[in-house]
Amino acid sequence: MKKPSQAFRRRLTALMVGLAVMVLICVLLALAVHRDATGKLQRLAHVELEASSLAREFRGAVDDLHGALLRIGSDGSEDSAAVIHERREKLSGWLVARMAAAGGNEHEREIIRAIAAEARSYFIKLDSLAVSTDDYRIPLNRDTVVMFDDSANRLQSIADDFAAAHDEELRGLLESSLGSLRWMRNLVFGCLGFLLAAITIVVGRLYRDVVRPLREQLVDREMLLEKREKLAALGTLAAGVAHEIRNPLTAIKARLYTLRRILSSEESKEDVRAITKEVDRLERIVRDVLGYAHPADATLSQVELAAWLREFAAFLGPEMVAAKIDLTVDAAQTADVAIDADQLRQIMLNLVRNAQESFEGRAGRVQLSLARERGLLRGVLAEVVVLAVTDNGPGIPAKIQPRLFDPFFTTKPAGTGLGLSIVARLVELQGGEIRFQSAPGTGTCFTVHLPLRKVSHHHASP
Repeated sequence: MKKPSQAFRRRLTALMVGLAVMVLICVLLALAVHRDATGKLQRLAHVELEASSLAREFRGAVDDLHGALLRIGSDGSEDSAAVIHERREKLSGWLVARMAAAGGNEHEREIIRAIAAEARSYFIKLDSLAVSTDDYRIPLNRDTVVMFDDSANRLQSIADDFAAAHDEELRGLLESSLGSLRWMRNLVFGCLGFLLAAITIVVGRLYRDVVRPLREQLVDREMLLEKREKLAALGTLAAGVAHEIRNPLTAIKARLYTLRRILSSEESKEDVRAITKEVDRLERIVRDVLGYAHPADATLSQVELAAWLREFAAFLGPEMVAAKIDLTVDAAQTADVAIDADQLRQIMLNLVRNAQESFEGRAGRVQLSLARERGLLRGVLAEVVVLAVTDNGPGIPAKIQPRLFDPFFTTKPAGTGLGLSIVARLVELQGGEIRFQSAPGTGTCFTVHLPLRKVSHHHASP
């Protein structure tokens, strides 16, 4: 993605400074309103703001106790006596706590005394019920249920009076704060309007210079993924055909070996050698097809890529010197990642040899490099390791670039067209992506993007 221009960065910085100033103004105005509202809010400090929930707590305690009574004898697995005792203690605890918290509020104390009197009557009935039902083991009859329903309803009604008393006290205090809240609301809306206008400008700039180019890249990537899914289906079909071809090839090769032993004329032996060579080529194609369609699962191990890359370059050194290729390594950064070293060797070997073959016997230069960055990997922003193979060869013609990773597509007379397809498949097994940049006459750069991760399992599946 193209980096934002310097002019864009200056505009963005100016907009951000403007936003910061507006936010500062809003904060100062909010502090002024806060000082004005502090005196009014202090009047609410001595009032229990949780009072509106006290009646709900009491009603909940009554409902729990009443519900336990109605279930007596219906659930053999429930210890009714223990449940009723527990919920009775909860209701009693609420009454004791409210009597202590009421303090000098006589109206509230009067309502709590009424609740306590009704609760005592309810508890007396509970004690009588415990005796008549063998400690809550016998289900209630209809008259008993009606009696307890009436008591519970009376308790609920008094609880409503309790809530109304608190609501009345709070209402007067809250109304006195409405003026400050309205002023604060208008301030907030005004600041939000200014901020929204500024954010709209910033978002518009970001979309035009950053998001839209990124979106175009994502669309291209989705198209590439869809293409790869189709190619995977093609690979599966080809693998089935390859399996069917393998056995006849083995039989043909065995017969050719027998013929070579019994034939006497040199001309016939030459024919057998030519057929054997073509059979070997078919076997290689079959192996490549099966390797593309059913590659081995990645076996992850911790690898320090800078050291690995230098060792890999040393391994290829003699071959590159013989081919008049100057092979260099740029691995100043370290990257300790979980990777299948064997599959990575196969990936890099294919890429380097493709670069070597592009020179067609001429001298050239190939560079292996390692870098770490934070970028998109499979559509997700992540810490990424980038391995690059860059050459100064003739480049890849634009017309064949869209088909570069297609199975069986090749421009080499003896190629199978599966080398880069297998490379792309192996990179996917590592959880990464392969990308390239090329232009005729300027060389080619293949980059393998891998997740910077640690080993969590010894075996990884695609």
